[in-house]
Amino acid sequence: MKTKPELLLSIPQNIFTVDDLAVLWRISDRSRLWELIKYYVRTGRLHTIQRGVYAKTDHYSPFEAAIKLFPPAYISFTTALAYHGAAFQYSSEVHCMAKASKRLETANGQVFIYHQLKNNILLNQQGIQKTDGYWIASLERAICDTSYLVPSFPFEHLDNVDEGKLEEILSIYDNKALKKRIGRMISDYQEIVD
Repeated sequence: MKTKPELLLSIPQNIFTVDDLAVLWRISDRSRLWELIKYYVRTGRLHTIQRGVYAKTDHYSPFEAAIKLFPPAYISFTTALAYHGAAFQYSSEVHCMAKASKRLETANGQVFIYHQLKNNILLNQQGIQKTDGYWIASLERAICDTSYLVPSFPFEHLDNVDEGKLEEILSIYDNKALKKRIGRMISDYQEIVD
């Protein structure tokens, strides 16, 4: 049987909540679990991101951390646009869609900004991809989320947009103004490119 540190190292996941560790280590006694977590933090086997969320190393993915800090959430808005090459302005903040608006800053200074979406939109998995331990919006979903939150957002690079996927994803928002705005944005962009 593997030791607790061996169990941590044997799985690809890098960030864990207290509940994740309870399941992984098969510990139901909360006080025993907390004592073990404190011991692993003290000895450097776990690193605190924020109370209740821990990483295997100090060098963790901020995207994976974002999803664990305030679930349910997924990476979107300008962060996903930059990830897909549709925005060129660098921002160290990680933007996510979540059940409520919130701003979190970890001890190492990483900032996470959560933007509220209605549950029926947030929990719809259409256009959301699982990658390396986190959920991230596809380019089309990120465009819809961004335009939904900031109607006048200036999109920089839309060459890789799949218009069919964009129309499918637009349907989950059930918002005529959003549909019209994105349709106009795509046609304006095509005029500039052509």
